[in-house]
Amino acid sequence: MADNYKQEKRGHKSKSSYKQDLPIRDYRKRLVQAVEENEFLVVVGETGSGKTTQLPQYLLKAGVTSRGKMIGVTQPRRIAAISVATRVSEEMKCHLGEMVGYQVRFDDNTSDKTLIKYMTDGCLLREFLDDCALSKYSVIILDEAHERSLDTDILFGLVGKLFHDQRKNLGTEDKPTRLPKVIIMSATLNHEKFSEFLDGCPVFEIPGRCYPVKNVFLDYVGVKDLRTPSYLKRAIETVMKIHLEERPGDILVFLTGQDEIEHACDKLFESAEKIDYSHDVHYSEVEAMLILPLYGSMTTELQKRVFDPPSSSVRKVVVATNIAATSLTIEGIRYVVDSGFVKQLSYNPRTRLDSLNVVLTSRSEAIQRTGRAGRTAPGKCFRLYSKEVYETAMTEETIPEIQRTSLSHVVLYLKSMGIHDVLGFQYIDPPEERMILEALKQLYYFGALDRGGNVTTLGQQMTEFPLSPGLSRTVISSASLGCAELVLAVAAMLSVENVFVTPGGKKNLSTATNVHKKLAEEAGGTNDFATLLFVYRQCHSSPSPPRWCRDHYIHWRALKMAYNIHHQLETILHRQLSKDPHPKRNTDKTKMNSKDVLRRVLCCGYFCNVARKSSSGNSFRTMDGHGTQVYIHPSSTLFGCEDQLEWIIFHDIIWTSKIYVRTVCPIRYEWVGDLLPRLHEVDSYSLSGWAEGKLTDSKHDGNLQDHHETETGTVADVVKISKRNTEDSLTAARQRFLERKRAREKNQGR
Repeated sequence: MADNYKQEKRGHKSKSSYKQDLPIRDYRKRLVQAVEENEFLVVVGETGSGKTTQLPQYLLKAGVTSRGKMIGVTQPRRIAAISVATRVSEEMKCHLGEMVGYQVRFDDNTSDKTLIKYMTDGCLLREFLDDCALSKYSVIILDEAHERSLDTDILFGLVGKLFHDQRKNLGTEDKPTRLPKVIIMSATLNHEKFSEFLDGCPVFEIPGRCYPVKNVFLDYVGVKDLRTPSYLKRAIETVMKIHLEERPGDILVFLTGQDEIEHACDKLFESAEKIDYSHDVHYSEVEAMLILPLYGSMTTELQKRVFDPPSSSVRKVVVATNIAATSLTIEGIRYVVDSGFVKQLSYNPRTRLDSLNVVLTSRSEAIQRTGRAGRTAPGKCFRLYSKEVYETAMTEETIPEIQRTSLSHVVLYLKSMGIHDVLGFQYIDPPEERMILEALKQLYYFGALDRGGNVTTLGQQMTEFPLSPGLSRTVISSASLGCAELVLAVAAMLSVENVFVTPGGKKNLSTATNVHKKLAEEAGGTNDFATLLFVYRQCHSSPSPPRWCRDHYIHWRALKMAYNIHHQLETILHRQLSKDPHPKRNTDKTKMNSKDVLRRVLCCGYFCNVARKSSSGNSFRTMDGHGTQVYIHPSSTLFGCEDQLEWIIFHDIIWTSKIYVRTVCPIRYEWVGDLLPRLHEVDSYSLSGWAEGKLTDSKHDGNLQDHHETETGTVADVVKISKRNTEDSLTAARQRFLERKRAREKNQGR
């Protein structure tokens, strides 16, 4: 049988005995002493050594919070912060949110009693904005540093600068500020680099607890298959083979994202239902399969099921993203199925586009995944790829996020903290200069920086929202256009996972697709943002929101989160308005309905994401000066209607066989006509905070001259094409759209 709910306890250790068995226990006294004697300390220990859960407890009992200050522990992922805080509160026998709490984006579960606070690295980065001395904390622990998340790397630079400034000012201050101690916790990778960056601080190593793991290369994905890898079906087949043929022990499967994981869980459930356990299974101790997904946007309740041990006769199968490689330890895993791929956010400063791509993992990441199988007993790792892929195609280390993602929000944070020279900031691994310059330009486009690179009042307001700069600008602009109620709901929906359920099975998928299409038509049928707003309102006004979501194939947990986010964004906006009411802009509402108002205010934050229909075919060209060719994604309401569109804005990009834009709506040129030239009117070096003497290099001078000539041409192009977007042309396009829609409906009626 396949059991998706059964959670009977099998023989397992209590939490107290589990704590006694952790490798860190033997080093408790020496570790606490090392923390007391050093301002900086790097602690190295493999995942599963107990450093994340036990070290904060050791420090608490040693009295480091005696002055009423907290121990802060950062995690790169929200699921890790929540699950670890939950685990530690259970070990300490206290309610979550009291002595032990957590804070993640849009969810703060702490109180005045909190002494150990787990949080995402982004939350601590935001605290630097208001309190650069982090005066609430006695100890700051930057955990999982080897993952090299963007916010953790920025925190490295900030704490380094903080202590450098303190040492510089020791002789000038009557009462020097008492700064928190900083502990960097990492797996065994790259810890020397962390120590060197922090002035050669001591490194404390905790030996791991790891049984031998046998690597099995299955050769399903070879070097020639990397362009279009097919691993999902093979992963499912491998899990079933392990379940039928291998000794008892749980299985951990690494896939790339929510859609893959849910599809795999559905297929595994179908396959497990067909097993005859009296004949098909080699080991009689295995009588059932428990299938559980694990990905970042899941609710805490669903996440916790992954850690609960099933009964002794049930084999647990956890299908997870990369979060299970380092951030979490799941007891009982003896078999790992490694697809060899991961979803990675990448930013192209040339095209100014962010994209979430499926890419090969690094060799170091593959080693981390393998180690998951050897925590409690000898294990096996089934690698779906070939040994040649591992040795020749995979990179040695994962590229730090700071070198492959947009830096706009962190550059705005640094500027807001008074760090004007963002090019000269001490990064542990500096990003390309052009990525920083591109971030500065984007902030200028949104009005967050003035021409001298100084943070504007609008920029300060944008930092208060835990949103991307563009979406923050949209929310703030909505107040002056009198449509905050519309935009706050849309912003909340864009801040959660994909709300549309894509069930397994052709029949269910077809039904869900038709239901979603009907929702889009009821929302107007021409605007993906409006569809999200319509879903939000319909669910909110329903007598039974969970049932409404179930009937319409919508993720109820995502809608619940969206309601919470809406409330928090509304609170921030109302606080800003009480301090500085935004003047109402004259939008001539007599000529604009609510749908037009929504589209117009979206232009305020998305004018960097404007695209215009190409002269032929179904593609569009971005209007940022690069003219990147993009296509509307098949999931969009506007897919198939490209001939009726002229100008569009989009929320995000996905790169597969083509560059697709998702969450799209049509706009009028006059709504962005005065904004587009702003994309080409500023010298990015003037925004960087460099001294003028640093800008005299002849290479820079030449680049800037070429850059200016290119931008002048682009502005001329914008003016030229604007002549082809009169009200008459837009009316004619709408008329053609209505005629084709009527023709399609007539054909369907036949």
